Amino acid sequence: MKKLLFTFALGLLTTTLSIAQDHKTQNIEATYVCEMKLDYEETMKTIPQAYRAQVADMLKAEIANGIYINYFLKNNGKTSSFQIEEKVANAQNQSGMIVQQMMAFDNKPTYKDFSVTPPVYYKEVDMGVKQYLIKDAVPDYKWKITREKSDIAGYKVTKAEGVMMDSIAVNAWYSPDIAVKDGPTSLAGLPGLIVKAEFKMNNALMIYTLKDLKISDKEIKLTLPSKGNIVTQDQFMAEMKKLQDQYKEMMGGGVDTN
Repeated sequence: MKKLLFTFALGLLTTTLSIAQDHKTQNIEATYVCEMKLDYEETMKTIPQAYRAQVADMLKAEIANGIYINYFLKNNGKTSSFQIEEKVANAQNQSGMIVQQMMAFDNKPTYKDFSVTPPVYYKEVDMGVKQYLIKDAVPDYKWKITREKSDIAGYKVTKAEGVMMDSIAVNAWYSPDIAVKDGPTSLAGLPGLIVKAEFKMNNALMIYTLKDLKISDKEIKLTLPSKGNIVTQDQFMAEMKKLQDQYKEMMGGGVDTN
């Protein structure tokens, strides 16, 4: 059962491994809520035909109840970390397949190092038999700041539009009043903290919204990771593609999309 949504969860993890920024020193601790909106029929297509009857009701209930996961962002002005909460953020059962897969595959923080030029990001990925440390230069999101203004989570924000992985459209709302050019997941590089962001991938709409923010003069100590086989993002994704193909073979020749 744990392997059924491997491809789906792995896609979500690998697609979000990209980052950018440079900014002033400030110490913040923020909590974000990630909401995943899925289409039941499209999600079922990612599951091998032989297993669909077993998971259909459970998956439908999980999607209907809503899928929410808390993440924590820490930023000390030079480095930052973004990490999933170790427990489910809402009242749904901990056995939810998608939530469990996300917690399993995204259980290590994403680090961003803005003290070097160009900035670098780090991501540890433990695949059981092998540990990876993704280390790569931060990409350019090609942000375009719009004239659209609004209020989100109690902050006045401006909308920006960008691109992830050369093809995934991203909408982000940042607050110029919070002088930290960082944000949830891999997102950064705007002139203010990203309060909300949304993008769609693997048939899932991912929505990250700021829930709580603490700003203080107390230094936040963060240590960049050093364990694992060091690879670039492209090298890691190439290895994950091989692993995905192996799992599809084990589960009966791949995903039936009929």
